[in-house]
Amino acid sequence: MEKQLRWNDHKSKNIKFVRIILIAAELITLSVLAIVFSMTEFQEEDFVTFGIVGIFMLIFFALPHVILYFTVRPKETVFDLETKTIHWFDQKKEIRTLPFGNIEYVSYSEYSYTVKTKNGTRTVTVYTLLGHVGGESIPFIEDTNFSKLRFDGEIICKKLQIPLKTNDGTILQPGDLDLPIHKRKIPNHILETEIHFSKDSQLTIQKTNEWITLKSDYNLRIIHLVLFFVSVALSLIIHFAFGDLFGFSIAHWESIPPSLSQTIFFVVSFAVGFFPYLYGLYLQNRSREISISKTSLRFFGIQYKFSDWEDLLQIGNHLCLVNDEHLKRISLFYFCTNEDVANVRSWILKAIFENTGGDVSLSRFE
Repeated sequence: MEKQLRWNDHKSKNIKFVRIILIAAELITLSVLAIVFSMTEFQEEDFVTFGIVGIFMLIFFALPHVILYFTVRPKETVFDLETKTIHWFDQKKEIRTLPFGNIEYVSYSEYSYTVKTKNGTRTVTVYTLLGHVGGESIPFIEDTNFSKLRFDGEIICKKLQIPLKTNDGTILQPGDLDLPIHKRKIPNHILETEIHFSKDSQLTIQKTNEWITLKSDYNLRIIHLVLFFVSVALSLIIHFAFGDLFGFSIAHWESIPPSLSQTIFFVVSFAVGFFPYLYGLYLQNRSREISISKTSLRFFGIQYKFSDWEDLLQIGNHLCLVNDEHLKRISLFYFCTNEDVANVRSWILKAIFENTGGDVSLSRFE
């Protein structure tokens, strides 16, 4: 039986990966140098030079590790299951302790920050498990992978026997965390509210004996116009940049029709260049429907059984089916406006509740 549960902050995890890359690169470099030196004949006076170069190489290889040691502050959270206490460490120095019994409930949160890259900037989203103690929110663990954080958060809830508060405000007891999506509690504000969609999303509801379907005729004309001009520019760049190298571009045609190789290159270059536009057309014209039956739901023709998934979350303009092992993202970019994504999620949850035998009129008394 485990005595402790340990988690590092996400930056510490990234630094471990960076260190592995550094060590691997250094070992490869040393191996190549060793092979080269073994094949080289040295004079006696060359060994002095070799020693000086070796010292500088040692300093060069050690410098990144030294910089990381002094600039990175590794943090760790330890859940001691024997003493029933939580310990926070900053550079291996304990900075706080909290008994399990003080925790009222836990919840998920997130924050973002921007980092500079060689191509510009990149936004990093960090998901956090928060413990709530007397009105104070204390970060427990964090990860850039929400699926992993969710799984770890449920482990903590089960080990500590404390409830989880969802973003909808629903309180889930530890015993309810593994329930499939159609057996989970759904907030009353979703069940009791008449859900409306904006006219821009062009969403309609269709019912059959087995399925209830939300169908989309949402049209992103401006996006397709942009994709068309981007594809034209990309096709021309590919055609002339690569075609001029091998004499296949239009500038090298000596007759019409051109040679077979020039014709093939023309077709291939424009086919590759127009891929963004063609892919956008495919997403626009495919069947854009979300359907729900008594046992499963179907996103754009792909069916998911209720029994295989535990929750439906909204992350940006994606809806995410999650369980203890997987997170399946479904983009609604071509389905509705960003403002309607939350409404679509609420509609799905409400439809699941009603199709699996729930009674909205009785839900308020639960």
